Amino acid sequence: MPHRYKSGDQNIDAILSDPAVRYHIDAQIRYGQTRALEIVLAVIMLVYGVALLVPGDTFSQRAYLFVSAFVHEWQAGALGIGCGLIRLNALRINGRGKRSPIPRVVGCWSGFLFWGALALGFLLAMPPATLAASVCPVLALAELYSARRASGDLFVLDSLGLQAKERQRELHRFAAAG
Repeated sequence: MPHRYKSGDQNIDAILSDPAVRYHIDAQIRYGQTRALEIVLAVIMLVYGVALLVPGDTFSQRAYLFVSAFVHEWQAGALGIGCGLIRLNALRINGRGKRSPIPRVVGCWSGFLFWGALALGFLLAMPPATLAASVCPVLALAELYSARRASGDLFVLDSLGLQAKERQRELHRFAAAG
């Protein structure tokens, strides 16, 4: 089967033709692309949290009518900063050692809930249409996309150990039958 990685060097091309090497390269590319998006989303959440904690009464705006019924401005700001920092730290630690997509999946879903709740609140407060009402749903969808990609990595890397457990069960069944 031809591969898409060509160096022009026969020795390197022979290595690149190995399916395990191709799989590893593809996994690294996929992981890096999604991870970069997750970092950007975490930074946006952190900056949004800081903006809410800057002196002023952001929640007095009509766009925050429904959001302010459930959470105070300082709580939303602290949540944004806290989640953003925890997520950035988890991504930093996760990128250094053995990769586990579990913290990434949790971070993506928490981001989806954060941006989704804000989007719902802004959409319910319309009219008028605001920048936040148009941007927050996009951020929520980006989090959902990242969650899907991270979940795919979760199963590819067998982070939950489900495939290993299934292999163990198959070995026991095979040993019992033999």
